[in-house]
Amino acid sequence: MSDNPAQPQLVDAETLQGLEPIGSLSAPRIRELAAKTPVESIGPGVCLFAEGDRDRKLLYLLSGEIELRSRTNAQVQRITAGMRETWLPIDNKQPHQWTATTKSDVEVIRIDMEQFDQMLTWDQMATAEASPKTKTVIKGEGDWRTKLRSTLAFNNIPAANIEKVFERMESLDVTVGDVVIRQGDPGDYFYLIDKGSAKVTRQMMGKGKPVELAEIGAGVAFGEEALISDKPRNANVVMISEGRLMRLAKKDFIALLKEPLLESIDLHTALDKLSDDAVFLDVRVPSEFKESRLPNAVNIPLNELRQRIGELNANTYYVCYCSTGRRSSAAAFLLSNQGLKSSVLKNGLQDVPSSLLIK
Repeated sequence: MSDNPAQPQLVDAETLQGLEPIGSLSAPRIRELAAKTPVESIGPGVCLFAEGDRDRKLLYLLSGEIELRSRTNAQVQRITAGMRETWLPIDNKQPHQWTATTKSDVEVIRIDMEQFDQMLTWDQMATAEASPKTKTVIKGEGDWRTKLRSTLAFNNIPAANIEKVFERMESLDVTVGDVVIRQGDPGDYFYLIDKGSAKVTRQMMGKGKPVELAEIGAGVAFGEEALISDKPRNANVVMISEGRLMRLAKKDFIALLKEPLLESIDLHTALDKLSDDAVFLDVRVPSEFKESRLPNAVNIPLNELRQRIGELNANTYYVCYCSTGRRSSAAAFLLSNQGLKSSVLKNGLQDVPSSLLIK
């Protein structure tokens, strides 16, 4: 932790690495989170949050002792730093089920749930692609409209939207060495290779040169991950031949392709669907799933979904969920794009009663 009195005391990355589910972030994301997370020093008798509050924060106890009380539960809980409970967010429900009060001098950190889920979504979408150890060559033929129809689940998109997609796709001539997508840049376009081929690379921690992930050719679409997760590009795409690309601007991609493929449903509707060949698909990391989950849920983390798509049944309806709905939105888009029936549990687990969760 920082000892500079002129600056707020920040949590160190090693401390964050030992917390769940924060430890599931990549090392760069953990360092990024540490650089913006102050350690709060608080005296005894202070309310950290009250039963019924919706603060949208993950609170971790680093030192000291707190007490949890509830109007609906006579049991009083005492939690001391170092206990297993402190590896996880304290009362990780919205609204909170308990009132947390400090019983001694304590140190805590609070992390914005949306910010954390954005980071984890970006990380997991980045690792959901081809393994750095495996180079995949993908090629295709035919008119670009035919290629696009076979690439996307157009059977789930309104016919009027399909025509608008065709109208708004722009043609872009490219040559050898052109950088179509640069890692770290904001997402701006969705692409389809009409002619030519490109290589996909990613800059890995501790490596001087980018690692080649795949070669892609005519008929391959790419670039949707950053548009879905609203995070920077997670790889580079560089042309290795002359060719022509078709591209669709982000605003058109969201309106014409993403939104029609994503159905958001509430908990009541989701539970009704369970009796009709539907299952919950939990796309959180295993530590989150182990802590609490919905009944009969299947756990496939978002970063493993592409590789494990074969485990899913084409006749099953999947209700995807995570903590906030961000990761599950990305998952449902991937499933719909593969022709699988899916929807997103609105607001994730935040509106699910504790009595329904299996712990």
